[in-house]
Amino acid sequence: MSRQQRSRLCLVLLLSLLSGLIALTLKPLAEQVRFGLEFRGGYEIYYLVEPLPGAAPPSPSELLATIDTLRQRADSIGMSEPQIQLEGANHIRLKLAGLTSADESRSQLGNPVGLPVKLSEKYTQTVGSVLGRTALSETVNAGLLGIACIFALLIGLYRGLGLLAALATVVYLWLLLIVFNAAHATLSLSAVVAFVLGIGIAADASIICFERVREQLANSPDLKQAVRLGFAGSLGTIRDASLVTGLAMLALFVAGIGPIQGFSLTMLASITLGIATNFFLVRQLALWLADSNWLPASLLIGRAKTEPANPSRRFNFAGMGSSALLLMLLTIASGSLYYRAHGLNLDIDFTAGTALDIDLDRSIEQDTATRISSEAGSVPATLAVGGDNRTHIAARFDEVLKPSELKAIISAFQQHYAKVEYEENTADPGVARDFANRAALAMLLALLSISLYLSLRFNWRMALATCVPIVLDILLVSAIFALGKFEVDVTYIAAILTVIGYSLNDKIVIFARIHENLRNSPEPRRNLTALVNRSIRQTLGRSLYTVLTVLMAAAALYLFACEPLQMFALALMIGLLSGAFSSIFISSFIWLAVHAHNQPHSRAEVHGRRLFIGLAVAIVLVSTAGWTLLGQPARPPISAAPQIASSELGDLSAYALIANDALNLVSQGDLAAAKARMRDLEKAWDQAEEQLQPRNPGDWKAIDKAIDRALTQVRAGQPQAQDCTAALQSLLAQIASKQPPSQVRAAPSRVQ
Repeated sequence: MSRQQRSRLCLVLLLSLLSGLIALTLKPLAEQVRFGLEFRGGYEIYYLVEPLPGAAPPSPSELLATIDTLRQRADSIGMSEPQIQLEGANHIRLKLAGLTSADESRSQLGNPVGLPVKLSEKYTQTVGSVLGRTALSETVNAGLLGIACIFALLIGLYRGLGLLAALATVVYLWLLLIVFNAAHATLSLSAVVAFVLGIGIAADASIICFERVREQLANSPDLKQAVRLGFAGSLGTIRDASLVTGLAMLALFVAGIGPIQGFSLTMLASITLGIATNFFLVRQLALWLADSNWLPASLLIGRAKTEPANPSRRFNFAGMGSSALLLMLLTIASGSLYYRAHGLNLDIDFTAGTALDIDLDRSIEQDTATRISSEAGSVPATLAVGGDNRTHIAARFDEVLKPSELKAIISAFQQHYAKVEYEENTADPGVARDFANRAALAMLLALLSISLYLSLRFNWRMALATCVPIVLDILLVSAIFALGKFEVDVTYIAAILTVIGYSLNDKIVIFARIHENLRNSPEPRRNLTALVNRSIRQTLGRSLYTVLTVLMAAAALYLFACEPLQMFALALMIGLLSGAFSSIFISSFIWLAVHAHNQPHSRAEVHGRRLFIGLAVAIVLVSTAGWTLLGQPARPPISAAPQIASSELGDLSAYALIANDALNLVSQGDLAAAKARMRDLEKAWDQAEEQLQPRNPGDWKAIDKAIDRALTQVRAGQPQAQDCTAALQSLLAQIASKQPPSQVRAAPSRVQ
């Protein structure tokens, strides 16, 4: 048998074997998947473990005994497969997927009788079963759409080899499902995200190889040799890129952020399986296909990759680095100043309180939803109505709702609507601070470990030119989230760390090519700028195509997946674009700037460098001055304040009158006058602080926050009447909830 016949036979047999195995086992594997509470509905509690009064800190045996007791109690309420895990030395996370009576079982699970320790609830989540099924359907559909777009791109760009990459990606998903079931892991929302985004990692390995094959075809028409050399030359780049992405995921796992630890583990598995399928498997299939002579080069891989012959048509990427860096610094400075003035739109994960999402069977107006919740005894800090038919309510409470208060709200809506599904998240300040600290630790660990690896693998200059732009990528995403008032939740941290991985991946591919060209060029030190530009051109297709594959998956999640994934996908899309931008323009600029052998010679270069430094310093100085001037304004001196006339905070009708005036002005379209009226309210409230706050600090703080939110809306650069109305209505509801019944109806006296 000839080599050609042998290659054809091996190709057909292996493809037939893999296709048959996937077809026979995919359905049984899918049926064995354990769905998390996000998809089945259920309940999650995050306990702080403390010693009993007068006892020593809990020992490992006492912690294990507590977990065993919790498991027995879960079994007693009909939960055969509870997820109970110890996190750190003093936290226990309990997940009960499929639980339908969370409020009754909550007290049973946390009953102190018989426990060797004290359990305090620090975080809770409740998901209705209908919401869970809807989230699964939306996420799967979005994932399938993203996968279809990636496959279409691969086949369109790389013809026959693209088809092999698509088939290998299916094998990757199949193997990942096998690993998932073998580990008895639970398919959570974050794991589904990792499944979809892992496809981008897998496809990236094939794209790097295919671009190399195209380069080899430009040097030699021998198709078989081009495939061999292309894959051989790509292995080092894929290894380095996968290692740094894995380091970022390890940092996320080590930091111990519970809700996204599953995401990091799934991504680590994705990296390993992606290399196995989309490098080693695709390489062997590509070699057999090239040996078979079934397809000519034009159908196997498309056109060879050649550089433009005319030097004037070659874009000066390195020369654009200073302008790109200034643009990025301006965006970051704008976002930081806006953050200083208005802060970030932080979710419950970082601010503490309760987030309540309710889905109804018919539409509801915002003021009606606010009224129903307020009459149930809990006034939301913010409340928004959305969804296709205005059937979704997103309410946020600054205070932690008790189970009885949550039940009262749901019961109030059930009196008006036949079908009420809800999802609840509650976190106390300790958990919020812990999330923030661990998130910062995860990013610091990722950057430190990556810097060390790059310094050892290449040199300190490349490490610096890689890590500085990554920090800028993180700051840029945060700046855009601040400017756009987008919500920052715990999945934002997963998105940022994923961005770090992809941005690193992109930069390492470029620097690996620079390193290779430095080795192979006869006089590499003579014109480093030209060498850098050539290296970027050689890897530009790979950089753009890789970002495009993951961008399509993220866009599908943003447009079609369930609401909790939208901010994750948005942060990922912004970060991917920023990472590609900084990789192509900024990293090489920084490397050239710090390189000892790249001193400018011409007068134009000297003046250009001085201009860049001057502009960069100006941006920093103006930003620093703005940061200082936009600090919290000093409290005005105490002067005449409204008369306080009863228990608790007393008569607040004067403040309600000013807020009502502002609301009327907004409804008339006079936002400037509403802004001035809110300044009157702020001044009056500040003057009365020393009298009001000691009476009931909690009530005072709730109203103070509501005033701040209303002020933020009316003071916005381009205030939206709808947002101002919602904030003022929430403020009025807060004031009314703190008033004695006799004073709520009293005629208010005007405060000037």
